[in-house]
Amino acid sequence: MQPQRLGPRAEMGPICLGCSHRRPYPPIRNPIKLYKETFYFHFKNLPYAKGRKNTFLCFEVNGKGCDLPVSLRQGVFKKEGRIHAELCFLYWLHDRILKVLSPGELKVTWYMSWSPCNRCAEQVAGFLATHHNLSLAIFSSRFYYKGDPSHQQMLCRLVQEGARMAAMDLPEFKKCWDKFAYNDGQPFTPWERLYKNFRFQDSKLQEILSQMGWLGEEVFYLQFNNSHRVQPVQPYLCYQLEPSNGQEPHKGCLLNKKGKQHAEILFLDKMRSMELSQATITCYLTWSPCPNCAWQLAAFKKDHPDIILRIYASRLYFYWRTAFQKGLCSLWQSGIQVDVMDLPQFTDCWRNFVNPRRPFRPWNGLEKNSWRLQRRLRRIKESWGLQDLVNN
Repeated sequence: MQPQRLGPRAEMGPICLGCSHRRPYPPIRNPIKLYKETFYFHFKNLPYAKGRKNTFLCFEVNGKGCDLPVSLRQGVFKKEGRIHAELCFLYWLHDRILKVLSPGELKVTWYMSWSPCNRCAEQVAGFLATHHNLSLAIFSSRFYYKGDPSHQQMLCRLVQEGARMAAMDLPEFKKCWDKFAYNDGQPFTPWERLYKNFRFQDSKLQEILSQMGWLGEEVFYLQFNNSHRVQPVQPYLCYQLEPSNGQEPHKGCLLNKKGKQHAEILFLDKMRSMELSQATITCYLTWSPCPNCAWQLAAFKKDHPDIILRIYASRLYFYWRTAFQKGLCSLWQSGIQVDVMDLPQFTDCWRNFVNPRRPFRPWNGLEKNSWRLQRRLRRIKESWGLQDLVNN
């Protein structure tokens, strides 16, 4: 297959993938492949990229329940005139696969030079909402207008509809090079600061998702893993607030930032700004609170006796140190329920903050590790003479 030169197109009207009405533009052309110079220029994950006004979308389609022809399994789309690469793919997928082959479950993976803009993200989210047999994973080299609230909201809308969002790392760049570029048999050569740029892009994505009350799947499985062999990097706090006045529940994700306040303090600032009188709040933490955070949480509870506050921690933070044990005791004594996350809590956290449409897959040893940590928590209560609070 030779690379295709894609020409300009007429402006696209409203997307209508499920209908049979004639579209006001010619059909989407077949996928292309990338020249190696094009790949290195457009997929370079610079923090601030200039002169890269086009988006390239490399895709893989795998079918469960149908045998897809080789020609339909992978390829590359780019912007055609005013039709963005994401919509080119959706029209192609609808016309060449969904409409013709009636496949079973489809697993689609995108590797993109830019993440979807807000309009494309909205269209893709709507497509996912009406095609429940389709799963979509999106790996982006860079994030488009990452500081724009409208773009942030639409990326989160994609996650809400079941899409998996992530930044491209070395394995994804190598896969794109091997599968989608005319590489003349040459291996992929990483550019300078590729991994440093990946960490920058990944941190921006996690900030966007956490501000909107969401976590990435990879982040959840890394940070909330309760195995003693896993060392989470960022302490996270996910909270869900149910007001007593019948209003809609409010939720959010907070994380520690280097040199700044802990997530628990950010959470308390948020709660105080809402001027709550009665509410039920459930918090899921990657680590149990440090002494200072525990004392401030206990003080908040004493000032707000009608607020029910439950705290579930995936792991216990320095549980063998006296100061940290005293902090946990101050929480129990103030009336805050503190416990270790078990399978029901991990499942609830996943459903509310990660991916409501994809089931939670427990890791090996989850329940065994939870039982071990719960036993340690009970021993702390008993050692401080709080046996009457063991079952509260």
